[in-house]
This record gives sequence, structure tokens and C-alpha cells, in this order.
Amino acid sequence: MKREQISIYNSWRGIAAIMILFSHMAYLESAVNPFWRGCWNFFMHNGGVSCSFFFLTSGYFLYYTWKNQTFGDYLKSKLKRIYPLTFIVFLLALIIDVLLANDVITEGVTRGSFQWYLNIVANIFLFKAFIPLRSTFYSFHGPSWYISVLFVFYIVAYWFIKGIKNSHKDTHAKWLRILKRSIIIAYILQLLICIVLSIRGSKSLYLCYINPYFRIFGEGLAGVLLCEQEEKIQEQMIFVQQKLGMSWTVLEIIAIFIFLFNFILKDLFQWNVWQAWLQIIPMGMVLIVFRKGRGIVSKILTKPVWMFLGLISFELYMTHAFVYEGIPIIVGMVSKELQSWIIYHAGTRFVFTFFVCIVFAWLVNRLMNRLDRKVLGRVK
Repeated sequence: MKREQISIYNSWRGIAAIMILFSHMAYLESAVNPFWRGCWNFFMHNGGVSCSFFFLTSGYFLYYTWKNQTFGDYLKSKLKRIYPLTFIVFLLALIIDVLLANDVITEGVTRGSFQWYLNIVANIFLFKAFIPLRSTFYSFHGPSWYISVLFVFYIVAYWFIKGIKNSHKDTHAKWLRILKRSIIIAYILQLLICIVLSIRGSKSLYLCYINPYFRIFGEGLAGVLLCEQEEKIQEQMIFVQQKLGMSWTVLEIIAIFIFLFNFILKDLFQWNVWQAWLQIIPMGMVLIVFRKGRGIVSKILTKPVWMFLGLISFELYMTHAFVYEGIPIIVGMVSKELQSWIIYHAGTRFVFTFFVCIVFAWLVNRLMNRLDRKVLGRVK
């Protein structure tokens, strides 16, 4: 049976991609204008936590759109979606590195060294996030660490979902137990890691944020469980909504408030647990409350502008690094004075960068769709 399309989640993915873009505009921290400096300090710099939303929705939609495919066909369909653009941005980064000797792209790794070649292989074969070195998991194209984790998650999730979707009652129950236990263990271990690091007064980008094992067995599989338990959760949500006499619009506003308040808490309490572990609460609530799109906020988020952001969310995530890092370099080639002016006027730079990022992502989206159609044409 064909399931209904959940367009509201596409809008939220677009919002999450925008927030991740915001988190990379670190130059706003030293902006002369207090407005832009305030935007960075009070909101933008925490945008990276939105990665949790991507993992949750990835697990949710894997379960929601499940088709009974062989593992080979399943993997081909997933690679077809994520690998072409991932490889293109890596290749572009490699070319820039070779031509311009850009240390930012290589994370300071010496060209021609063993690690440089290791990083190339890790980027091509999508295992860079599993090497706990910043100079590897952020190498060439930093944001693609997410794709590296997502690819392995697809492999893991296939077997979980295949078992849960089994028509045999005992097999279904067995795999559902395994799923729940895997999520609980992943969250407990991640919490312990965060607590230990907090007690020691230290931070670890890899263990607290990147941590591919937690992203896969914690957040990714949590998205699978959320979809599997969807009907029960919705029944409970309706009961609460009727019991409290709240409209769905009010519930949606509360969900957004909790989502935003999470950013404030992250600044008030400099604990590692706010890096990734607790994102299941605000992100999961957004998924649950907005599932049916009953409130006014949902109706707003299904307007064309938000749908457009959802349409280009993957391309925006994958290409924005080239724009915000490339603009000062390109402008500098034209005029050093203009480059200095843009760097000094951080707000103007941000607005221009944001606009170019959106346009560039849209163009890449159209290009990739056209290439995809041509490939499909040849296959037929």
C-alpha cells in the first residue's frame, strides 16, 4: 500500500540545513555591528545540533518508505541518492587543494604524506567519520562526515528494519526488542561519555558530536523506532491534546519553543550532553507534533518557500562550505581592498553568502536531477 507523503518534514529538513549553515558563519562572532554579533552568540553558533534531526528523519523515512528489496538493490538505491554529489564535492575539494595548496581543506595534513592519501581513500569509500582524527573526518570536505556515517547507518538499518517488518510475529518481536535495547545502550554509553568528559572538564568533538556509533545506533535507530511506534504515539498525543484542551497550533508552538529553548540551555550549561545526546527530546517532539500537520504553523511550513528549502536541503548541506569559504578567496583575486571590506562588514558578508548558498544549492539540485534523468534514460 502506498503511504501518504509527509511534506512537512521536508520543510523541517530545509530549516535544519539552514541552521547548520548558520553554525559555520563563525566570523560573525567578531562583527562590529552588535546585531550580527548577537545573532551569532545567542543562536547561530549552536546550529550544528540540527544534525540530530537529519539522523532521526533518516531512520524515520527508511522505515516509512520501506520496500521489500534485496540488500544489493537497496544499497544501490541509497548510493545513487548520496554518492554522486558526495564524490563531486570531494573531487572539487581535492582539485582546489592541489591547485591552491589550501590547508583548510586538508586540515593541515602534508600533501603527499601517508595520511593525505589515507584521507583520499577514506573520502572516496565513505569511512572518514570512523577514523577519530579531526585531520581525517573533516578532511577535504568537512560536512561529508555526515554522509560517511549515513552510509553505514543505511547498512545497519536494513537488517533491523527487515527483521522488524517480518510478518512472523516472533521474528518481529525479537527484532523490535533488539532495536530498543540497541538504542538504550547507545544512549547510556553516550551519556556516560559526556558525563565523564564534563567531570574532567574536557571536550571531545569526536566523542560528543561526530561519534558515528551513537549517531547510528542511537539517533538513527531512534528514528526507526519512532516511525514503528508512530500510531501509538499519535494516539497518546491526541489523548494529551484533548485532555489539556489545547489546539494543535498551541502544541506546535510549544514544540518550537522547546526546540529553540534547547539552544539557550546549551549556552547556560556548558555540558557535553547538550552536544548531541539530549537532542532526541526537542527533535523528536518536532517530528511527533508536526506529523499530521494539523496546526497553523504546519500550514505555514507547507508554503512554497519552505518546500523549496526542503527540496534543496541536501545540496545546501553539501555545498555551502565551498561558498562561505570560497567567497573571500574569489573576491581577493579581484581586489584585496574589496576582500578586506567584505571581511570587515560581517553582516553584509553573511547576507551575500546566505543568498549565494541558496542559489548555488538550487543550481546544483537542478544539475544533479538532470544528470540523474540522463542516467535513468540510458538504463532504460
